[in-house]
Amino acid sequence: MSLTYRGKHEKDYGTYGFRFQDVLPNDVANIFVLGREEKIPGESYDWHGLKRRDVGTFVFQYTLSGSGRFDIEDKSYTVRSGEAFIAEIPSNHRYYFPKDSEGWEFMFITLVGREAADCWRFMKEQSGPVLKVPPDSKLIQLLLKIYQETYDEKITDAYYASAKAYEFIMECYRFIRNIEKATKGFSLQITEALSFIQTHFHEPITLDEIAAVSGFSRYYFIKQFQHQLNMTPVQYLTKIRIQKAAELLRSTKSSVTDIAAQVGYANANYFNKVFRKAVGVSAGTFRESKDVVGIDRLIID
Repeated sequence: MSLTYRGKHEKDYGTYGFRFQDVLPNDVANIFVLGREEKIPGESYDWHGLKRRDVGTFVFQYTLSGSGRFDIEDKSYTVRSGEAFIAEIPSNHRYYFPKDSEGWEFMFITLVGREAADCWRFMKEQSGPVLKVPPDSKLIQLLLKIYQETYDEKITDAYYASAKAYEFIMECYRFIRNIEKATKGFSLQITEALSFIQTHFHEPITLDEIAAVSGFSRYYFIKQFQHQLNMTPVQYLTKIRIQKAAELLRSTKSSVTDIAAQVGYANANYFNKVFRKAVGVSAGTFRESKDVVGIDRLIID
């Protein structure tokens, strides 16, 4: 698999091209390109669906913060935080970083194969080319997970990459089928804060930094966050960190100390204390016990 990096931090921003020795049949779904990018004023970013070399590919691009433009046929959309656009290549569309945008941070996955084609056309028929997708939805969580696995070099062959492509396709169908339930009424400011937490939980971020992303004052941000999510920003950050830690405890052999660092805790003892309070058992016990339930609906006091 070939890959290139762009951006401030290798882990945070990169573009990965999936090319394997084993070539699967053309109609089998697979990942073609995956990436996360950030554009700032003055940078050039402009793709036209009729002027590209790749043919028979299907793009899902999700805005984490800022905004970009997506033109398709005779319509034009401003794609903001918490929104995704879907595009088939080739087709008459264009997505680009406009001069009036203060920045655009996004993730994208490009798939190939007949199943991807069917899914993209179904999504467009049901919801149009632009979708509102909450950053804490299973669909975006899966996209983040695939990106992390790619960075960690866990996707090592065409077969596993194909399995991830099908998993993403199925999650797209699930989201569209339940779109009224899945699309929560978060404000744009809170959506940007949620995206920031989802993508920076592994860093030592502070409440003031999260509030700054929203554009609200610290006090007003906390008030609005609690109103819309029924928990504080710090509780939400803790929930995300503990959920990610639980995934790593079950799916890797990394030490508890290493996992603590990977989810934003510099002190392993403090991490263990927080994990035990949230889950009811220590991180080590959680890893070893098959009887401990999952924590998809984790509640943080």
